[in-house]
Amino acid sequence: MNYGLIVKILGKIMVTLGLFMSTSLIFCVAYQENLINYLAFAIPSGITIILGLILNNIKPQTNKIGIKEGSIIAGLTWIVSALFGCMPLLISGSLPNFFDAFFEIVSGFTTTGASVCTDVEGLAHSIKFWRSFTHWIGGMGILVFVLAFIPESKDGSAVHILRAESPGPQVGRLVSRMQASSRILYLIYIVMTLILILLLWLGPDTKMNFFNSLIYSLGTAGTGGFAIHSTGLEFFLPYTQYVIAIFMLLFGVNFTLYYLILIGNIKTTLMNEELRWYIAIVVIAVTIITINIFSIYQNFEYSFRQALFQVASIISTTGYSSIDFNLWPSLSKTVIIILMVSGAMAGSTAGGVKVTRINLLTKSSVIKVKNIMSPRKVEVLTQDGKPISSKTIESIQSFFIIYIIVFIICTLLISIDNFSIETNITASLSCISNIGPGLGEVGPYGSFAGYSNFSKFILSIEMIAGRLELFPLLTLFSPKTWKRNV
Repeated sequence: MNYGLIVKILGKIMVTLGLFMSTSLIFCVAYQENLINYLAFAIPSGITIILGLILNNIKPQTNKIGIKEGSIIAGLTWIVSALFGCMPLLISGSLPNFFDAFFEIVSGFTTTGASVCTDVEGLAHSIKFWRSFTHWIGGMGILVFVLAFIPESKDGSAVHILRAESPGPQVGRLVSRMQASSRILYLIYIVMTLILILLLWLGPDTKMNFFNSLIYSLGTAGTGGFAIHSTGLEFFLPYTQYVIAIFMLLFGVNFTLYYLILIGNIKTTLMNEELRWYIAIVVIAVTIITINIFSIYQNFEYSFRQALFQVASIISTTGYSSIDFNLWPSLSKTVIIILMVSGAMAGSTAGGVKVTRINLLTKSSVIKVKNIMSPRKVEVLTQDGKPISSKTIESIQSFFIIYIIVFIICTLLISIDNFSIETNITASLSCISNIGPGLGEVGPYGSFAGYSNFSKFILSIEMIAGRLELFPLLTLFSPKTWKRNV
């Protein structure tokens, strides 16, 4: 175990986190906030940076990172980021209860968007910014950001960190060097975010001032979901809702495809099998919900817009709302639950199981049925014309089984709090898939504030497990991980 390198990289993470946190001071100054808000960011950012610099002075014997080290670094990064990141909420008094503050900031970094704030409009601008900025940081991943600048080992083993943090079953380099790949990913991410900010700020919606444009763009880019209005996006014009809906879908696309478009490989992008599945799921879901809710609103454009927005929000696991879909018919709510499980594409900023896993599990099941019907016929499982190894399928099957087990355990644990089955099931599903709203008490206009401290802690861990796609966190808490020569 390369403990020295683990500690050193964790130090770099903490320095980066402290610098990110300090940017909220700009809003303390801009909106002339009280002294306690200045201290709420100055103290924890200073402590985080100083501790990070101390840890960064560790001299590892080698820069080589193994699969085990990559998982440990990913797991520790998200836990440490949450512990230090929640301090501004505690110090400012915005959320004086530790479990509330921890839940809120974990929800931010994991881009879940589930909230315990009951008066979000009453929060200071600096706090509102920090909540949404954690979405943007967590969307692409703080480790991906750090990987863009840390020295890379000659064997390129830093890819194990990216694989541990990035969503999806298959993660690799865009180009030969891991560092260059990370920079390309973040450049695409930044440019898309800036485009969205400008479209919202310069659009016809007068309610979308610069601050609102910034906040909702950060949340959309990170596919988070912290709104700063009690009624979410219902507050804004149809133009704003359409723009955000489109960009939620765009940020749910594998960022590798954007790189292929940039280098002129558009044909490969359009032929991507996961992309076609993703588009098909969106179209089918929007069609079903539009037809289903038309009888309620008697307005096709309004029904279509609300269906599109909520489908885009849920499948991208952003969690913004433009309407209280708790009031929709059972069919529409069932479609939403299915989308909560599915999620968007691998390699995006979205959560969920991912469309590529759904695709491969479906095709694998079809082949199994065909083998029963025709035992002598041999079929090879492929995606995008390339054969998929049995090891990859086994990994996906293992992920799905563990996903279900963790979901069931967490649902049972939070059921100690006497909420409805609908509330508990969708609350747990929302957290493990990093979505935000569920149904019942945790619906789009509700909150998680009613849960006990115990349940909030369980859901916080479930959010981190879902964001890291289970294995890194299981590795971190496994006793075997810390035994020597294992």
